[in-house]
Amino acid sequence: MILIALAVCLIIGFFVKPKHFPYLMIVYFVFYDMFDGFYKDDKIYSVFRYIVPLTLMFTYCFMYGVLKKLDLIFVTFMGYLFMLWAINAGDPIITARTMLSMILTLMMIPIGKHLSERDFFTLELEKYNRLLLIALPAYIIWANIVGIAGYYTDAFSTGYLITSRMYIVPMVVFLGFHYAMTNKDRHWMMKTVDIGAILVNICIMLLNTRRTALGMLLGGIFIYTYFNRQLVVKMVMLVFALIMALILAYPLYEARLTAQLEKRERIQNLDTYGEEPRALETLYIIDYHERNRDLAQLLFGIKLWDSYDFGVKYFGRDRPIHSDINMMLFSIGLFGELLFFSMVQFYFFRRNSRMHPYNKMLFYPFLAMLFMILLPGRFIGTLTFAPFLILLLTTLKYEAQPLPEPEEEEEAEAEVQAPLALASPA
Repeated sequence: MILIALAVCLIIGFFVKPKHFPYLMIVYFVFYDMFDGFYKDDKIYSVFRYIVPLTLMFTYCFMYGVLKKLDLIFVTFMGYLFMLWAINAGDPIITARTMLSMILTLMMIPIGKHLSERDFFTLELEKYNRLLLIALPAYIIWANIVGIAGYYTDAFSTGYLITSRMYIVPMVVFLGFHYAMTNKDRHWMMKTVDIGAILVNICIMLLNTRRTALGMLLGGIFIYTYFNRQLVVKMVMLVFALIMALILAYPLYEARLTAQLEKRERIQNLDTYGEEPRALETLYIIDYHERNRDLAQLLFGIKLWDSYDFGVKYFGRDRPIHSDINMMLFSIGLFGELLFFSMVQFYFFRRNSRMHPYNKMLFYPFLAMLFMILLPGRFIGTLTFAPFLILLLTTLKYEAQPLPEPEEEEEAEAEVQAPLALASPA
């Protein structure tokens, strides 16, 4: 079984390289979601999605003393969620599944703060990001060859990386851009592989026609360029080269893109945006509270992470609330939503002026991506990208010392390897 093999690999990786466990877990979540559609999530395989990573995560935290300095706002929010889980749960499976996802995601805050005490997190991340940069298009090409049904049309499939799971692609591509821009001493063959993988991933994003994913990448590149003016010329040249490559390759994907757009005609018509289900669900939540006038539900939520009955009532089908902002208002109430954004403010806005400029050029694009996702939704409950995003934000924010400038990276890597060389037996 693929999922069993992935879990075994994660466990072996944890014991062989425990310090690299957070990186391995990020890769694990992506690969798990590539294949989980072959199995039922409510069977034993859900153990491999939640219980195995959680067990290893808490073992890692105790091994390295990660939990010694938990902040009050983090403890308060987590405690509030556990209280609602005990007294205001919805369907047991739905609530438990989402709660476990939230624990895995939010625990990346203390883990990220711990990793930030180690030097040059971004340098260590590069090889894992390259693995995903290559593995994602390879998987999607394989999914189309073997015939896994497409989400919108059979003309193009992203396999089991459907809807919000594809938000991992713009994150990985953005980091690929960063490494291509700054690692000037990398071998030309490695850079060629990176740029080729970036191009294929962008083609996939276009074919997938996910507006949020495209917005994440474009917004991230714009903010990155704003904080890194000296790379403007290189960025423009790279973007121009990629656009020309997309134009030249257009005949190769024209038919698939046309078929996707026919199924996604709604996104091309601006007049229909007022009827967007995510906009309607906001109005429906207001209507629900106006009709019920229950102050406790308004403040503390209705059913923890379970909005299927709400979807049946207002949409005529078991459609869960999509927008994370709406889901929090419905599920954990105004008080819970205030706690969540207080936690975001505490960790990702407080004392940002102290960050080194090199960190800012990566931190703020990912912060913008977080808010781009919260509005349309699916940060809550999606492990493909959410833990990765929180790990990036936390580590970049709390880096103990600034990341090395591009011209210093080779020297920095030598410094990282030197202790290992000294410790190695003769």
